Amino acid sequence: MRKTAFIAVIILSLAAYAPATCLIDFITESIPDQQVGHAFSVTLQVCCGTPPYTFSLAFGSLPPGVTLSSSGTISGTPTAAGTYTPCITVTDSVGCHVTRCYQITVNP
Repeated sequence: MRKTAFIAVIILSLAAYAPATCLIDFITESIPDQQVGHAFSVTLQVCCGTPPYTFSLAFGSLPPGVTLSSSGTISGTPTAAGTYTPCITVTDSVGCHVTRCYQITVNP
């Protein structure tokens, strides 16, 4: 009995330190082409993870005149044509995170 109880305590202790599986991922696959001088708004959608989610620009850039909110909305009025590649990280409330790069084409 004593040996069984000792093994049970070890198993429970190890389970407490087992790393959590992060399943968070983006649902939004792409961002539609935009046009200089025309306002737009796209809210990025994610799946799984543990809400609330926080979004941030990891690297790359958004078009001038466009911003990313911490709640995942990309919005604004682009002021320059071109192709931009923002890489955005979403982090859930337990620290799981994933980064995805998007291409945003702004036409003149």
